[in-house]
Amino acid sequence: MAKRNRRQWLIDLLKEVEGKIGEERLVRILEERGRTCTPDSMINKAKKAAKGAEDDQGFLDNLQKIYPMLQQESNKVYVVYPECYCTAMKNFKDEVPRSYCYCSVGWVKEMFEQALDRPVKVKLESSVLWGDKECRLRVLL
Repeated sequence: MAKRNRRQWLIDLLKEVEGKIGEERLVRILEERGRTCTPDSMINKAKKAAKGAEDDQGFLDNLQKIYPMLQQESNKVYVVYPECYCTAMKNFKDEVPRSYCYCSVGWVKEMFEQALDRPVKVKLESSVLWGDKECRLRVLL
């Protein structure tokens, strides 16, 4: 199956299930799928940043040196992307269901939770695929 057809298959599936299963369940499913996309190389870099840190702020400072998408604003932590970096959506121009972007929440959770060895919360605040100027995920440590 061509890559375009696989993407369209996924988009069609999401459009079909939206509204038929609860939003909370759909978000949870997509977050779990997003966790599987977090590359081991990124998890290892995050773990290294945590290992050399005395506290959360030290971890964030270390991580920001190797992960420029990490931003700290007024005691808030964000992961910010100026464009959609999802490889499944690369060059995809059709409409994407809003729920799709919750896989990014799982991606970010996986990186932080693996590094810190504890649960974190991540809130998706904006998405390029929703028409926003950037993807913005708030990380609550």
